[in-house]
Amino acid sequence: MSLENAKANLEEFGKELNLEGLAFDENYTCILGIDNTFSLHLTFEPNSNRLYLYSPILDGLPKDDKIKLNLYEALLEGSMLGGQMAGGGCGVAVKEELILMHCVLEMGIGTDSSALRRFAPLFVEAVEKWRDRVQKILEGRDEGPSLTAPTTKPPSQQGGAPGAGPGGAVPGGGGGHRPGDFMKI
Repeated sequence: MSLENAKANLEEFGKELNLEGLAFDENYTCILGIDNTFSLHLTFEPNSNRLYLYSPILDGLPKDDKIKLNLYEALLEGSMLGGQMAGGGCGVAVKEELILMHCVLEMGIGTDSSALRRFAPLFVEAVEKWRDRVQKILEGRDEGPSLTAPTTKPPSQQGGAPGAGPGGAVPGGGGGHRPGDFMKI
């Protein structure tokens, strides 16, 4: 059922992009070019029933250690709890000199066929922002985080307490804190 959900999601996403016949290859992967700038990889993992979205945000690590440290600090800060990376994170392949941003969508029972179509634009927007910020870091022009958290979590992370409002706050329940908020204890 999960593979069928992943295929249905990819088909629905293809319709949204006017790319009829969009399909996974023999490795359950589909790669799309985004504005001739970067690639969006979609890979279904049958053992976990998950659809992985990932894109490169840097190909070629900086040689200067100070710039590399600034880059790594920014990426770690931005990926904390997925806050600035559409609910996902990033990883570094040092030998390949590659940094990927990634996210996961659950494809198990109950996943509707438009989850990918709804989520992919948020992910692509976050990738574009991070590619821009990484370029500024490399050029020494970064002024710190100016990225905003995504307005929507991946469908697999939506929900919360019954009656919860935006940010998971329960009406009349006090709190309403989100990751990154500080509370005095």
